[in-house]
Amino acid sequence: MQSSSYSILTFFQDLFADAPGIAVFDPYVFAEAIREYPVFFAFVAFWFGCCIGSFLNVCVYRLPLGMSLVSPPSHCTVCNHKISVWENIPIFSYLCLRGKCRWCRAPISPRYLIGEMLVGLMYMASFVYVLRFHLPLPAMFVYFLTVSVAYPAALIDMKVRLIPNELTYSLLVLAPLYHLVHGVGLPPHLLDWRGFLISVVTAGLFGTLLTLFAWLGEKTLKREAFGLGDVKLIAGIAAALGALPTLWIMLSGSAIAIVFMPVYSFKHPKFRRRGFAFGPFLAIGLGLWLLFGIPFTDAVLYPDMDLDISAISFVNDHHVNHYDRYREHVQELLRERERKREEERKWEEESTSITDPDTEF
Repeated sequence: MQSSSYSILTFFQDLFADAPGIAVFDPYVFAEAIREYPVFFAFVAFWFGCCIGSFLNVCVYRLPLGMSLVSPPSHCTVCNHKISVWENIPIFSYLCLRGKCRWCRAPISPRYLIGEMLVGLMYMASFVYVLRFHLPLPAMFVYFLTVSVAYPAALIDMKVRLIPNELTYSLLVLAPLYHLVHGVGLPPHLLDWRGFLISVVTAGLFGTLLTLFAWLGEKTLKREAFGLGDVKLIAGIAAALGALPTLWIMLSGSAIAIVFMPVYSFKHPKFRRRGFAFGPFLAIGLGLWLLFGIPFTDAVLYPDMDLDISAISFVNDHHVNHYDRYREHVQELLRERERKREEERKWEEESTSITDPDTEF
């Protein structure tokens, strides 16, 4: 471990100064940096999540209205003032503007601030989860993707009792593709067809069973018992995370819904006929799984397993031997470069001594 005076900036400065164009493409660079500065990169994940959360807030507003996500640019919904870059900085802009539009002073819903912070916290939790269980760092992509779909799906389901297909289909397509290609950029550069098939079969199994459950519930209750949007969202989560996490998310979300919904219906009788929005509880279950679910399960199954950030890696175990050889090759290149620099310095010193008029012979 480096001394406290050795900052993250110094780390990358030394890295690029020693091997420009070589070490920057070395996957171990990022693993080494994260191992040295896990807290710093946890906050990087948080800030990245806040930025994504800002965009997801736009999705929550525009998708139910059928609007484009890119045009027109972000603007105040009251005075149509175009929001500038500095007014769109996650968290800070809301606090600096005191939750009001800069021009018309119309109040801005605190949902935007809370949403950015929630997504940021879930991204940080995903990052910590990957470190905690020694997963390859690219695995963060699939957790970030799942959070980025579950958050807007939950809020839109609360508003209109509908989960847009744009969200669920994105997760259903991208999650299996991730499991297929996650190792292509790393030796031995193979497609993971086994992971792809497991992802597809798991999604199909959950989707089929829940569709059957929804059909039986509708026949029994004579009304919709389970929306197909919820079915597709759960199938997407299953494709991304696997069967056991999906079961944990469903059970924890259902338990919270069983406690919350009767109380809410009693206090707000007019909402009883609107139907039951299960998407928010799935999102809560996902958050609980990232924060408590897997650590609790791991503590039960593997009580002797300790947090060891020294085991962080960018690649799986079967890639290590290749990258050990690669790093040796890089180090040899660096040594060769240093020898050439030393020869150049000697040559310059000799040239200077020859051309210097004050040199005594």
